[in-house]
Amino acid sequence: MKTARPLSPGKAAIILARLVFVLWIAAGYAQTEDAVEAEQQLSEVRERIGKLERQIQKQVSKRSAAEQALRKAERGESDVRRKLDEIGKALGTTRDRLATLESEIESIRAVLTERVDELAQQVRTVYMIGRDDWLRSVLSQQDPAEIGRQLVYHSYVAKHRSKLIDSVRADLERLATAEASLRDERARLEETQASERARLAELSSLRENRKLALAKINDGIASRNDQVDRLQMEAEDLEVLLAELTRALANLSIDGAVPFADRKGQMQLPTAGRIMRTFGQSRADGRLRWDGILVGASAGEEVRAVHYGRVVYADWLPGMGLLVVLEHGDGFLSLYGHNQDVMADVGEWVDPDTVIAHVGDSGGQASSGLYFEIRKDGAPQNPARWLAP
Repeated sequence: MKTARPLSPGKAAIILARLVFVLWIAAGYAQTEDAVEAEQQLSEVRERIGKLERQIQKQVSKRSAAEQALRKAERGESDVRRKLDEIGKALGTTRDRLATLESEIESIRAVLTERVDELAQQVRTVYMIGRDDWLRSVLSQQDPAEIGRQLVYHSYVAKHRSKLIDSVRADLERLATAEASLRDERARLEETQASERARLAELSSLRENRKLALAKINDGIASRNDQVDRLQMEAEDLEVLLAELTRALANLSIDGAVPFADRKGQMQLPTAGRIMRTFGQSRADGRLRWDGILVGASAGEEVRAVHYGRVVYADWLPGMGLLVVLEHGDGFLSLYGHNQDVMADVGEWVDPDTVIAHVGDSGGQASSGLYFEIRKDGAPQNPARWLAP
């Protein structure tokens, strides 16, 4: 009789992820179930999660310190990159507002200059004519109709001058408000840029931590056999994760989308790059085979969803690094690994071509690239048959 293997921290974390996902699914469907029964189910799931969390805490201390450091550095790097993306968008918005305000201020100043010039001309005219001369000119007229016309004209000029003065005053107020807004936006821009510099410094530190952790992991691999054993363990972790996700998603469907199967031979490669490893190709001295494809691509290249689906996993996994898994219904999953960041959250629905990550080298890779898999009911599918020629 074989002795049961202890639950590894990797597998425990995977099962925990599955239970968290089940909890999320149960919460979403609670409206259509009996309220009391749903609450009991949620309570049971919470209890199981609590027990697993305590178990994971005990097991985590047994994991390689270098692997823990790698996980922490790469997850931290993902968080920082996502924040930098948000900062970049905020900077763009602020710069657009600055440009709009500067254009508005320029327009206000142009109009103000015209009105001030017009007002100055009227003041000079009144000064040249003189108030008494104007009054004597009107009263010297013999024709009452002409006197009336003169009075109406000068009344119109006086009203126009009064409106012009009010307009100049309003323009000055608008100018002051716009300039104050411009100062605020510039201050906000400087603050955002400072935040960006701080995040970049943090990113640099995390990259250095990752480099050190990776060096320690490589130093700990004494032989080729050790490396193969490690690859096998990582492959097992991925299989456990996918098996748990497949079971959790067995009774769920995605409505309103073109079936995944109907897109066979029409999908685009998730990122711009060249396929370096193909499905079924031998690896680890022939003891393992590639269940997907490895696409060589530049770090930071966008990773896009191949089809409409729901994010069911978005976290770090040994060997895969930062991994995103999408569920497409009918038992289909697509996997995107070795990312430098994750741009989607569990439970989020994504459309085809939605950016869900960026190409990286997480999971201990020597160079940047994207690992891509397609699964049907847990079984690996050859991605080449699903991609457009």
